[in-house]
Amino acid sequence: MMRWLVFALAVAALLGAACGETEAPPAPSPTAQNGRPVAAATPATPSADGQPKPSVVARKIEFETVEIGQQSGIGGPGPSVVKIETQAAWDEFWSRHKSLVMPAPPPPTVDFSQEMVIAVLDRQEVSGGYRLEISGIEEMEGGMRVRASKGIPGERCIVTLAMAQPFHIVRTAKSDLEPELEVSEETYSCG
Repeated sequence: MMRWLVFALAVAALLGAACGETEAPPAPSPTAQNGRPVAAATPATPSADGQPKPSVVARKIEFETVEIGQQSGIGGPGPSVVKIETQAAWDEFWSRHKSLVMPAPPPPTVDFSQEMVIAVLDRQEVSGGYRLEISGIEEMEGGMRVRASKGIPGERCIVTLAMAQPFHIVRTAKSDLEPELEVSEETYSCG
């Protein structure tokens, strides 16, 4: 059995070399003294002046959902992110957001001395079944990245004929950083 494995590896190496493919075998993963794997350091890439620049380190920012759903009174040309830092801005935003609801409920309480609100809103879609969810918020290199995932119903999905404007609104610790939105889309299957 072992001879066949050695033979197969030798043939694969010869074929790879004959085809012009030269690939080094993977380096063994680093291990700590106790034998457990440790995180490998990302090599620093040189900057324009030839000096190594440090690798980008992101810090995860915790958040709590205020509301997530399909019907917002605020829309636009595509997914967008809004940062709300004051009670007056929150009251105005909530009024527009709940403009499709009669009577509109009061806005949830937010302590703007320590917190802020981040809202991700999508455009109006022609049917139900669309989803939008903040999957993470990160602080990196003086900025804030808001990651969101958009779910698109597949062909076999039975959806409502009502138009939808998916949204996700969260509260998080107050920050001076401006949010930038990164959206990933996925078509989901319904069977």
